Formats: sequence, structure tokens, C-alpha cells
Amino acid sequence: MKRYAVIFRNAVQRWRDWAVLHPRVTLVIFMAVAVWIAYWQLTRPGALFGPQDLTWHRVQVNRDLYVGVDPNYPPFAEWTPEAIVGLEADLAREIGRRLGVETQVLIMGYDGLYDALYTGTVDMIISGLQIDLGRVSWVHYSQPYFDAGQILISLADAPVGTIRDLDGKTLAVEFASAGDLEALRWQRRLHALAIERFMLPDEAMQAVQQGQADAALVDTVSARLYLKQHNDLVMADDTVYSEAYRIAMRQQNFRLIEAVEQVLDDMQTDGTLEAIIDRWL
Repeated sequence: MKRYAVIFRNAVQRWRDWAVLHPRVTLVIFMAVAVWIAYWQLTRPGALFGPQDLTWHRVQVNRDLYVGVDPNYPPFAEWTPEAIVGLEADLAREIGRRLGVETQVLIMGYDGLYDALYTGTVDMIISGLQIDLGRVSWVHYSQPYFDAGQILISLADAPVGTIRDLDGKTLAVEFASAGDLEALRWQRRLHALAIERFMLPDEAMQAVQQGQADAALVDTVSARLYLKQHNDLVMADDTVYSEAYRIAMRQQNFRLIEAVEQVLDDMQTDGTLEAIIDRWL
């Protein structure tokens, strides 16, 4: 540290000596830096001459928030004669409540979600979306609100935390699922991992209960629904293969993005997000 301090002091001293010998050039440099800083301060997003978030302005003035949802994926979103219900519908309404606005949940097909976002028909999409690298130039994907990836299920009195703990044991999976592919990858890494395949994730978890397998690797949605009725099973703390669901917003709506990310942070901290998930899964 002392060596770097000496180098820094010597550099500062050389700069001072040079500035004394070239006062006019030094003044020009300082003026250029001052102009650049002023320009940045005045033209940065949200500044006087910078780009404005007109969507956020409309949300604040009209007190409404338009959210696009595909209602064909219960328990995340489902159409009923009274309203759109589900985990994502509750999430959308809670975000609106915390922003102090009325949430309008708009029904649309999955293929039309991004078109609706691009044209401004909706302010955000909450519909089981994962990051699409082909759209990140104009779409902002929020922090995850749910991980639907593959997770280990095991007996409560013989919990399995990671796939590494299954070396020499048997793993049940749903045939041709993401868990099946992940199991094959781990089969090549471990000394011995037997894989038992079933047609449905519930059958894989039943195999664990019946002693046919030491653990099952299934999607988190199926796991949470099944474990609600079977308290002899437990989930691992983390997913083996992540499939994080995120909210999609337009990159240009920087004020809305900032507000929504803060709401998600607060919901994670106070337990509201987990309560919504537990209500439906």
C-alpha cells in the first residue's frame, strides 16, 4: 500500500509541476471537464434536457398501471367471469397498490405480449417470462419473482440437499423433462447415479415415498403443489436448474423500472412475495 501511495503522490506532484508551466492549457482542460460534467448532469435520464419517462408520468397523473397477462397458465393466471386470478394477477395488483395506482390486468395471448409492450398497450408484462437475449436491447427484465426450475424432493427424515449427495443412489425424474437432461449431466460427473424415469412429476415424487428412489428432480410448481398434500416430503433449499420468472418493461421507462424494482425488493424483505406464492402454490 505504501508503494502505491508514493506512486500516487509522485503523479500528483508531476501534474502540479506541469500545470504551473502550462497555465493556459490547464485552464482549458478544467473548463472542458466542467462543460462535460454540466452536459452530463443536464442530459442524463430524468434531467432537464435528458430523456423523460412519459409512461411513469402518465401512471402518476392517471393513477393507473396496465399489465399484460396470458390467463392460460393456472395457478399463475386464470380467467374467471369475475376477474383474472392467480399468483401473477395478485403480484400485479400488489405492485399497483404499493405504487398508489389502480392496476388494470389486460388479457392477451402469449404471442402478443411483447407486441403489446412494444406498442405501449401495456406498461409491463407479468406472464412467466424468462430473459430473452434477443429483446434485451429494448426490454428490461426485473429481478426474479419466482423460480420454476428443477428442484430436489426427498423424504423429510432423509433430506437430500444437492445432487452431489446422490452419488451411488437413485434419482427419479419426469421423462424427457429439463430434470431428465440435468440428471444425465450429473450422471457423467458422479461415480454412480441411477436414473428412474416416470411419465409425470407426481409419479417421480411417489417413487420417493415408496422407496424406489432416494430423491426426485421435478419442476418447482409441481413440487410445491404436491408437497401441500404430502408433508412427509421436503424440497431442497435451492433449485438445481433455474428457470427464473421476471417482469418485462421497456428500457426507456427508467422511472417505472426503478419503482417496480424497489417494490419487489420491499416485497422480498417483508415476506409479501412469499405469502402470495404460498397462497397459490
